[in-house]
Amino acid sequence: MFDSRTTSRRSGLRITAVIAALFAVLAAATTARAQAPVAVNADWQDANAPCVSGEGNIIFEITNDTGATTVFAGGIDLSNNVTAVGCKIDADGTCSVPGGLYDVGVQVTLDPGEVATVMVRVDFGGGASNGEIVTWRAQLLTFRGPAMGDLKVVCQRRVAPNDQLGCQVHLPILNFLGQDDLCESWIEVQYLGCDFAKASLVTWGEPGFCPPQAAGPLKVECTGLLKPGSTWNFLGAQIPNGSKSGILFKWTARQLSEIGIDLGFDDIVADYMCETLFFGVVGDADDYRRFKKAYNEGLDFGGVPMDRAMGDGLLAVDVHRTCPGDVTPGVEVTSKYNGIAGTHLGVYDPVFGGFGFYVPLVYADKAGFSTIMYIQNGGLECSSVEIWFQEQDNCLRATICDIATLAPGESYQLDANDCVGPDFQGSAWIRTSQPMGIAVDIVGRDILMTYVAEPSEINYTFDPTNALFTAGNQVGFAPLIYSEYQGWDSAIQVQNLSGVVAAKVKVYFLDRNGGIITTLVDWVCPRGSQTFFLPVIASLPGNWVGSARVESQEWISPGSPRVDPPNVVAIATLMKYDDAARTNATQGIAYNLLPEHKIYLWQIGHAAGGVESGVGLVAIPSLIKDLDGSGLTSEVAITNVVPKPGFTDFVVYVFDQNGLLDYICEKLNQKQVEYIDLQTWGYVNPGFKGSAVISAIFWEHDVFDERGGFLRNVVGLGAVAIERSGTRLGEDAPGDEAAGARGIPFEQDLEGDFEFCPMGPPPLCPGVPLVRNLDGCPPEATFACNNCPQLIPMSGTVGMMSPAFIDVRIPATCRIADIDVTLDLNHTWIGDLDVDLTSPAGTSSQLFNAICGNFDNVMAILDDDAATPIGSVCPPLGFQRYTTQTGAGLAIFEGEDPAGTWRLDINDLAAGDSGQLNNWEITLQLR
Repeated sequence: MFDSRTTSRRSGLRITAVIAALFAVLAAATTARAQAPVAVNADWQDANAPCVSGEGNIIFEITNDTGATTVFAGGIDLSNNVTAVGCKIDADGTCSVPGGLYDVGVQVTLDPGEVATVMVRVDFGGGASNGEIVTWRAQLLTFRGPAMGDLKVVCQRRVAPNDQLGCQVHLPILNFLGQDDLCESWIEVQYLGCDFAKASLVTWGEPGFCPPQAAGPLKVECTGLLKPGSTWNFLGAQIPNGSKSGILFKWTARQLSEIGIDLGFDDIVADYMCETLFFGVVGDADDYRRFKKAYNEGLDFGGVPMDRAMGDGLLAVDVHRTCPGDVTPGVEVTSKYNGIAGTHLGVYDPVFGGFGFYVPLVYADKAGFSTIMYIQNGGLECSSVEIWFQEQDNCLRATICDIATLAPGESYQLDANDCVGPDFQGSAWIRTSQPMGIAVDIVGRDILMTYVAEPSEINYTFDPTNALFTAGNQVGFAPLIYSEYQGWDSAIQVQNLSGVVAAKVKVYFLDRNGGIITTLVDWVCPRGSQTFFLPVIASLPGNWVGSARVESQEWISPGSPRVDPPNVVAIATLMKYDDAARTNATQGIAYNLLPEHKIYLWQIGHAAGGVESGVGLVAIPSLIKDLDGSGLTSEVAITNVVPKPGFTDFVVYVFDQNGLLDYICEKLNQKQVEYIDLQTWGYVNPGFKGSAVISAIFWEHDVFDERGGFLRNVVGLGAVAIERSGTRLGEDAPGDEAAGARGIPFEQDLEGDFEFCPMGPPPLCPGVPLVRNLDGCPPEATFACNNCPQLIPMSGTVGMMSPAFIDVRIPATCRIADIDVTLDLNHTWIGDLDVDLTSPAGTSSQLFNAICGNFDNVMAILDDDAATPIGSVCPPLGFQRYTTQTGAGLAIFEGEDPAGTWRLDINDLAAGDSGQLNNWEITLQLR
């Protein structure tokens, strides 16, 4: 709870401003000018309320402390970007909009101790972004002087794709198919960050005993240097024989001395840690546990603090597996899945205990298919595992199986045929005492498809407004389906996350231009699943594709209360047949659908739109055109899921294994799909092995409210990456040559200190009027000192203000040649100002010393290229350009990388005993 208060009373009047929650959570740090005898209190009321979306409420409370019945008359003014659209008062008085000279006029008669509540309905033009400053002013005519408040909008993050990324990534299955070491794995490790990095792969063999008898890790392998966006490929001899599961750990490629570690010698952090793991944890389960605990919690291991050793940035990982077919001797089958990190390891449930996971599609000798689940212990202790199997269209009893023990790091394979069947099709949910990474194989008919289990949500009442940061949402997106005109069966398997009520689910199948092919509606049992088919009707060649969308909808039953839509998770299975009767399957792909919080908040976004309500960055760890070498080639389907008319411009950054190669400009209208086959791109050379990042750079999907006022501009991109073995699109080869997984969405998160630097120049695409960096690097950025310390009277009428420190972070992706500082310093009406500036490299320079003794504020643009220096007094108002007193202070901007945190140190030496706060507003103009 944030609580910022100032206290100054006259004649017993007190005003309390409570920023309340209809749509917004507003944290207020209040200020008051000298000679303003009002007290303004502000509380951060509800940390779980959703963010401002077009409209909200501001609630003012007026308390009569005079001891007598009093008439209070006044008004409330709001800033230019906030418009009052209505008001209510709950006492003997009136409020009006507009209120004469004010946005809201108020007159109220109060008895002693009585409180009047004034609720003002406001419209935030264009919505309000997370961290945006919304300023209000309340002025009472009874007493002169305004009360000022700066309200900081605090949004609960609702689009959180980075939850599935991490510095450690779990790989539940590598070289095994079931219990047999039969497969060849290809681990594609993409680095998303700004510095260089490396990663260590720790692998385990077959599961055994719990510690201390556990076998421990089998082997440690390490990558070469990873540059931003590039991918390192573990394959062949780099994946040790007998490796059943693995975990990747990321390290910085800086020197030990660069991150402040002194071991008596210097070394590259990643190399030192790779050696430490190789000699320290292989074959030792207890040493591995100590290392994993230190890495999880940022503690020391081997004398190195793990929070510094892991460095910045995140990993995006795909695993491609090639295994023998189960029917025809000599044929090979392939599959692919995303590495598991972040919240995909599950979240501990404090009410029911343990961790939970959902598996939407399970076969047990059904139509020639069976399912094998690979459950990897991602925790620190040995765990038991319980699995509930729910048959499709059977809402009664589930069948339970269990795994008695599973040691950390190890994977246990569970064949559904050992628990249920035959002829079983349905779903499963899993409970464990430790976090888990779970991959699921669908095997049969010379087909191999793999997807990952989704973690359960902590949402006991299934209130849709609380269903954030969970595995599922009410809407899911499939960026790719193959059309019914291409010989493929596209099926969406939907699982209901509620254990209490059935779900009414509607699935839309769309063509590549967003038109509806067909829609299907069906019921899904509690914790059960249902299949929605777009069946084959022809067998024409060509890349005829589309997308799909799943919606869980509310429902009613006569005589019963309305049922809110439960959250759902889903997977897509794409299977190709060579006959109309669907007896002979030739290819198969499975991948997880993207829920709202990983792609786009259906239908019109929220808050200020943009990347606050949708995803504009997607990682593709593997982009290959190497049929004659490794035998693989890639295809990528990219979807614009936004339904609002308009378009999104994006670039596909192409990286080889040594860094950025180039980029290609693309454009998609609403709900369109683009299908890229690298074999048809002569731009990419044969033999190419690399990766890609899809980045939106400009979008025009405007959303308006019911009065026609602009609310936001939204964006939402998704992708699926396909890899084919031994052949190209449209040319079948023996066995299952198709493997696929969803592109991995992510976002810049400067507050969480995650940045991605694609390197190279900013993209310039034809017809794009503006390059919008997704890290929020604007033409100018404003920062305010909202909670500067009060002046502390020292003696007589002299007050001394302790320094106010303002840190301004410039993203690393903003490569700026020049930076000007716009100062709007509103300080005590008599006083002198000292201001120092410190660069990210620690270079400090005094901008000016002891100026503005007789002026109320500073309004100037500090520009090292300006001709006029600031003198001993404040410059005239009007934001004219000046250099510093010496004429050289801002030179520290020149010749330095501007990325990082710049610090302004402001000292105010003031005369007078007003005891009021100072208000600083510093704008960095980034050019």
